[in-house]
Amino acid sequence: MVLDTQTGQPKGILTVADIAHAVADGKDLNEIRIRELTTIRPTVKPATTVRDAAQIMTRGHFRHLPVSGDSGLAGIIDITDICRALIGPDIPRRPGADATPARTV
Repeated sequence: MVLDTQTGQPKGILTVADIAHAVADGKDLNEIRIRELTTIRPTVKPATTVRDAAQIMTRGHFRHLPVSGDSGLAGIIDITDICRALIGPDIPRRPGADATPARTV
């Protein structure tokens, strides 16, 4: 996640897919800068509905979506969060998931 140093708001994210595309295009990873590979992603607000977030993720082929509050990055929602919200809370969390900070939606 690349954050604006002034506002704390997300500017973009560097993904495995971004790096894989660069390698496939023959780019030298020792020379290329992060800003050249970063995927500029839309952000959602904490009040965004799960359905709206899912639509943004589907249209953009994103698996992660930054949640941006008034004071900067509030969290990241991922495809598992979306599925859990749509299917229901009966899906068990992966082992060790409680050891990571909670995501804000």
